Amino acid sequence: MNYSKYIDELYQRQNINADVTQQNLVPRAFYESLVLGVDKVIKENPDATLNELRECLIKESKIEEKIRDFCLIKKNAPGMVVSLGTKNYQHSFYAGNREEVIATNNGNIPNIDPMTNDTIFDLASTTKLFTGIAVLKLVEMGELNINDDVVKYAPQFENLKGITIFDLLSYKPLGTEKRVDSAKSKEEAESILFTAAPKTLNYGETSYNDFASMALKYVVEKVTSMDYYSFLKYYILDPLQMSDTLVKIDDDRIKRVASTNSDVRIYKDGNIVERNYINKGVSSDDKARVLGQPEGNLSGHAGLFSTSKDMEKLANALITTSIIGAHLRDEMAKNRTGYLYTKKDGSNSATQYLGMLCYSKNPILSLSEVHHPLSGNSLAAAGWSGTQFTIDPVNEINLFMGSNRSHNRVTINSDSSKVLVKENGERVVTLPSGREVIDASRYAYDRDDAVIHPGVELAFKLKILEDILGIKDLEKENKETHIR
Repeated sequence: MNYSKYIDELYQRQNINADVTQQNLVPRAFYESLVLGVDKVIKENPDATLNELRECLIKESKIEEKIRDFCLIKKNAPGMVVSLGTKNYQHSFYAGNREEVIATNNGNIPNIDPMTNDTIFDLASTTKLFTGIAVLKLVEMGELNINDDVVKYAPQFENLKGITIFDLLSYKPLGTEKRVDSAKSKEEAESILFTAAPKTLNYGETSYNDFASMALKYVVEKVTSMDYYSFLKYYILDPLQMSDTLVKIDDDRIKRVASTNSDVRIYKDGNIVERNYINKGVSSDDKARVLGQPEGNLSGHAGLFSTSKDMEKLANALITTSIIGAHLRDEMAKNRTGYLYTKKDGSNSATQYLGMLCYSKNPILSLSEVHHPLSGNSLAAAGWSGTQFTIDPVNEINLFMGSNRSHNRVTINSDSSKVLVKENGERVVTLPSGREVIDASRYAYDRDDAVIHPGVELAFKLKILEDILGIKDLEKENKETHIR
């Protein structure tokens, strides 16, 4: 292999599909270090098999130690599953517990239920990715015109006249007259949702919202004459054999669901809310619940549950274009909303870089769901409950992280002065009742350096190993590691 040419290719891939602010974020030297690092492992182990070389790269990445530190020592989440790989090889790592306590009227009772590799996770906002795929699937089928007005299919959204399907896919800023999650019934929630209207953002504000994907659910149902979940099941889930991706969890699977209750939120006004009413199989998203998720009614923004194995199947289907074609998939990844701006204090920042109901690469790494070394066609999705999904269709790698960070943790903390940081890095808060709770309010920021970035880079090295050795299409190998 001509390493210089190969490194140039990897370097140039980051600019595919990227706007000017997303280009050249990673120097060529970074890709060179990846390639030469893999080459060094190969040369140091001349008699090693392919799987032995993979194990060398995994050990060298220290991914197990990083997951152990993040999850078991700092306790940022009760447990997690991290699955990463290429089209030829997938490795899953799992650690911790899918449940730590059971909430009762008399307080929390300890109940340790270890994490397993087939744990079912509340996807929360990662559900939006499915909505984006569903709409583009209908466009590809010729059943829907992306430039049509929303009200052509969903006239109940009277305030969205002049707003197109493309606008909603691209996170058109919307708001409602009242909070949907204040409703007492599905009917009341829908009446509030149908008041959704465009809103104007201030300089530097993000356009991310739930309402665009919530409205598109009704478009899908009108076009197909099917309820939204049935459409997903028929056109996406069943063809991919994603049998554990569900809106309503049956009795046989309920034990495998990671708990998301006992979520503590500390607000600026001193108000402390502890959510102990979210049972297994019930979405952690308030709007999804009131709109009927427990009864099997799926919203467009949240409410799906899935496993790492099923999400791997989705990743491979997107990479190989077996669900939607490459053109529409790559259109999903394009930045539709993000821009760089200067804050009042003179520092540089960026709004969220969003594609079509997914994340695009943000030029500021600490704000980016998509890791910078990946190609410009990469996209990501993330959920409040602790899920993160990444694919790079050019470099043909994927990663999924499932966790239950909203179980037995503080997830919102507007008063950092209440946090005590222990010697091991664990952050805790003592509630007025005297109960000590682990603070995971920085989860979304800390997980990138701790797990997502090293996981993506390991997947990258595994693909580089295949490229150097000339590995093409093998029968997919799956490995797993239980981290204790």
